Amino acid sequence: MNPHTNPPADPPADPAGTACTGRPTAPGATPAPDPATPAAGHPRRGTLVERSLPAHLAGPVPRTLRMVLRYDPGAPYEVSLSFPAPAVLADGLEVEDGGRAEDGIVWTVARDLLAEGVHEPAGLGDLRLRPAGAGLTRLEFYGDGGVALVHTDTAGLAAFLAEAEESLPAGEEHLRIDWPETVEALLRHANRS
Repeated sequence: MNPHTNPPADPPADPAGTACTGRPTAPGATPAPDPATPAAGHPRRGTLVERSLPAHLAGPVPRTLRMVLRYDPGAPYEVSLSFPAPAVLADGLEVEDGGRAEDGIVWTVARDLLAEGVHEPAGLGDLRLRPAGAGLTRLEFYGDGGVALVHTDTAGLAAFLAEAEESLPAGEEHLRIDWPETVEALLRHANRS
């Protein structure tokens, strides 16, 4: 046992056997904590994580864009990646980083794809990532009209991923999904078709 940590406390008595998850547990079993409840010592557990990073769009006329990354533990496997539209303040006056994240182009990206792409080439579909040297990560967006190359700061991307990890550690995503509800929704959708 680590001498710098306190020993685990005994769980409180629970005559109903539901522990903190609301689900029955076997007598004498140690119940799993409810993933919706922040763990003691983890004030950021279960919180929304959002970070804006500068992104450089390659091309004949390079542009700097604002890229907004958002991780919601309620959708545990995905990250929302958006490029907000410029905010129009007055006739002819636009501010590149002033628009709302929801008003621009929004991509849904697997969190593990971003985590892998920081260290090595990752992705096979519309979005591919790879280290680009000089502390940058390259995002390649493929479409019918060609490819858009965007470079962003690797340290900023890694910091976002670390905050997402603090909010919901990788490997615990399945604890945040209500599988029976998910299956029911899938069956409802299949029956409508």
